[in-house]
Amino acid sequence: MEDMRANLKRIIIIAAVLMTLLSARLAYIQLAGHEELSAATREQSLISLQGSNTRGIIYDINGSPLVADSRRYIYIIKKENFSRKTEERLKNAGAERVNGDNGDYLVYSSENYRKKTGSELIKEDQAYILEASARYSDKQAAAHLIGYVNRSDQSGAAGLELMFDEQLSGLNRRLYAVADVKGSILPGRGLLITSDNYSDSSVKEGIRTTVDREIQEAVENIIEGQKKDCAVVILNARTGGVTAMACTPGFNPNDINEHLDGGDDELVNKATQGEYPPGSVFKIVVAAAALEEGIEKDRAFTCSGGVNVEGIEISCETGGEGGHGEINMEEAFAGSCNSYFIRLGEELGWERISEAAREFHLGEKALEGYPQEKSGRLMTEAESRGAAIGNLSIGQGQTLTTPLQVARMTNIIASGGIDRGVHILAEEEEGEERVLSENTAEELGGMMEKTVKEGTAAPLEMTDEGDNPEAAVKTGTAQYGSGEHSGTHGWITGYAPCEEPEYTITVFVEDGESGTKDSGPVFRDIVRYLKKSGNYSMPTLA
Repeated sequence: MEDMRANLKRIIIIAAVLMTLLSARLAYIQLAGHEELSAATREQSLISLQGSNTRGIIYDINGSPLVADSRRYIYIIKKENFSRKTEERLKNAGAERVNGDNGDYLVYSSENYRKKTGSELIKEDQAYILEASARYSDKQAAAHLIGYVNRSDQSGAAGLELMFDEQLSGLNRRLYAVADVKGSILPGRGLLITSDNYSDSSVKEGIRTTVDREIQEAVENIIEGQKKDCAVVILNARTGGVTAMACTPGFNPNDINEHLDGGDDELVNKATQGEYPPGSVFKIVVAAAALEEGIEKDRAFTCSGGVNVEGIEISCETGGEGGHGEINMEEAFAGSCNSYFIRLGEELGWERISEAAREFHLGEKALEGYPQEKSGRLMTEAESRGAAIGNLSIGQGQTLTTPLQVARMTNIIASGGIDRGVHILAEEEEGEERVLSENTAEELGGMMEKTVKEGTAAPLEMTDEGDNPEAAVKTGTAQYGSGEHSGTHGWITGYAPCEEPEYTITVFVEDGESGTKDSGPVFRDIVRYLKKSGNYSMPTLA
């Protein structure tokens, strides 16, 4: 009897312990483990829709969106309902497969919607079709400047997307369609924006840039038909803000993998990453250094078609076989006389030219914090010794610049000798560092106007009936490489209008014949667009 009582007591104790453990497990499920299990259940009921917008918006200076301003149509089809006919219908709809593992579903997306095809997909394939805001259009404006996102987690991977990822990411939100426990999409639930930790988050307002979308798109239309790859930078001359930045070839940010695997340079932002010899646009630096040293612009040298520097003959391409003859600084600048500027460079020396180049901020990055930017380089003292001073003086040799750096340099002249820096955020305050005296900037501006009226830019016919130039410019033809691997690049940089400049414009053409022939027409078309669109007032063209 006592044994029976002892066994019963042990059973009661064991049962009590089991009940306690079970209660503890239930408490964990209801309390501590609720979020974990809820997340796991939710994971199974969400279908990821990659390619749709889940980030903050990037706006232009006027508040127009540069991204997320187009619609995308999402097609969600159960794998068991997918057939060759389904694939044909999706192809007719212009839909492409969205990468990613979505369990029992296949996800496609298209930029446009075809009603008939959509009806067939719904009726014959039991497809779900949703409309969502797309991050990018297939012909995205300012693609190189904006950059792109990682498809896996929608984080910024390049350009402004990377530069301002923290402001734009908002807890790494993702876009999902909601399904029930059987895997069927819930009608009326639509789309859900959520973060990786499943805490819902609202879309942030984003960032407002200095870019003018209308001007940006106009520039892209102008360069789209160019046979040679090129880069264009337009700065607001009064603030240093980037008004437009574009280059070719372009790329589709909705299909980054194709560009990454292609091995070409579509993803390279030539305006900020391209490092090129500046050629004759560097004569701006040499002329500025001379004027600041007190050398008058009527100082003359003789050009006989070339110049011998310590046994090395450097030709003057613009002077022809007989050369320019006796020529002063203003004439040599307008006519881009190599002989004159080599002699002027010899007189100034490496130290003074390098000092002037650094004052123009060449050899350093222009856009603070921008991830895809190179710094270029200036020739060292050792590299400039002997005959190399000739190369230094005309922008050849080891000197390298980016189109953005050249635009900043030019903007200093447009701003009366003041460097306002370069910036991309509308709220960012511009700098104000005096680099040149007002008188030097004015004399350089006069030389750039003379270039349009009777110098290397005269063939562009950018003057009115009264011979008033519509812009002040400097052209440049830069040689690179040697032998079979040699060629030339074309430059033109300037500002418009000449009085109270509104915009600074730099155009670079890769493997062009010359700055005048290749870059010049692009520059002229941009200036004429700005005039016609009413962005500023300038003389009426003949």
